Amino acid sequence: MARDEKYLREAADRIMIQDLLGRYAFAIDYATHNPMEWAELFVEIGRFEIPEVSIVVEGRAALRDFAAGLQRTIPGIHHVMTNFVIDIDGDRARGKCELNEFMLRPEAIHNNFHGWYEDDYVFVDGRWRIEVRRVHVLPDCRSVGASGKIGEYFRPFFDFCRQYVRKPVK
Repeated sequence: MARDEKYLREAADRIMIQDLLGRYAFAIDYATHNPMEWAELFVEIGRFEIPEVSIVVEGRAALRDFAAGLQRTIPGIHHVMTNFVIDIDGDRARGKCELNEFMLRPEAIHNNFHGWYEDDYVFVDGRWRIEVRRVHVLPDCRSVGASGKIGEYFRPFFDFCRQYVRKPVK
């Protein structure tokens, strides 16, 4: 493939999408007094889904409330995303990356979750934003997150999430 203008533009777009995802992690993990910082990384009618447990959060106001609820019910969460695959198609893109999540608690740092994200992105108002983010959870991970010490820590979050249970949009 020649390193023409399209090649260089797509390389820049991939870097900017990775920057978006870094901002996503910092906003959800550390912007505890400003959950809108996380919500604004999505388009106005953006969606966050966990298809395996039928969680759907749609629209910036709901995304803000979801971020606030997550930060309130499971403080000390730390998201790590790796192995980015991003396909650019003009002002739209699709991507996926691995997710590992850690939880800081007084007795330990727990590696409480791993799975992957699948995303749809759109370039609007001069920047990339998330249109849809789907979190995929492996069955073993779901059972770990619902039992033992990890389950105790996640129970308030799961209770909070009941308001978002509905079938994911196809």
